[in-house]
Amino acid sequence: MNEPRSSNIPASSVPVSALMSAPIVTISPEAPLRAAPATMAAAGVHHLLVSDRGRIVGIISDRDIAHRLSRAAERGLPTRHDEEAMERPVIQVAAFHMITIPGTATVEEAAAQIIEGNVSALPVTNEGGTIIGIVTTRGLLACVLPGAERAA
Repeated sequence: MNEPRSSNIPASSVPVSALMSAPIVTISPEAPLRAAPATMAAAGVHHLLVSDRGRIVGIISDRDIAHRLSRAAERGLPTRHDEEAMERPVIQVAAFHMITIPGTATVEEAAAQIIEGNVSALPVTNEGGTIIGIVTTRGLLACVLPGAERAA
């Protein structure tokens, strides 16, 4: 997977394709929600694209999952409700409205879209509209604040 790159080049000049994570990591819409955190951890990501027969139909983040769980679950003491929630299909939690960005767009443009859309990740597309990667708020911050990712 490509790691986000830190640089001293102005954000207005850096294309998102230079710092996106690729390849994309997907999960089936029918997969139980409990499979998502393990998939994220194995890939070292915080977002998964939901793929139905090769077509991207949604996106899910670790925050989407956390919002479905109680505080007890965060402490390792899941309630019956938490256990039931984790058995639901991913598609019931995923966001369907995805804001995408072309790989040629700049980091500055991506940051503006993230703020305007109130999202934490943007799937990155090629000239044909195919999703080829993902750019996240963390990746953008690592680009504009060199060294910040290593300190975190």
